[in-house]
Amino acid sequence: MSPTLNEQTPAEADTAAPGAAADPRGHRSGPQERLDAARRRLRAALEGLDAAVIRQAERAIEQADQTAEYSALQDDRSRLALEVDSALNRVRALEGANGEAARRIERAAAAVRAVLAADSGEEA
Repeated sequence: MSPTLNEQTPAEADTAAPGAAADPRGHRSGPQERLDAARRRLRAALEGLDAAVIRQAERAIEQADQTAEYSALQDDRSRLALEVDSALNRVRALEGANGEAARRIERAAAAVRAVLAADSGEEA
């Protein structure tokens, strides 16, 4: 049976320091070296976690900014829709007033022509 990663062969056991074990590459590591390696892995994991938390916070801020911008755009859209409706109503009212003014001018012109025609008939 072959030894596992932390077990030593009988030949290694004779030369190994007390508490030392072989790492996966066959190098000896004592308790302090294993502890230091575990600390380095823990530090790297914590740094990765910190980086992930920072990225998540940045995404949350960006999402909040986008939500606020979307809300502002919706408000602008609603305001502009009301302004367009108001402008269209005003255009319709002006078109109606324009038509009425055109009819009145035409009646006045017809009345002037009739008076001129009557005057020219009396003079003859």
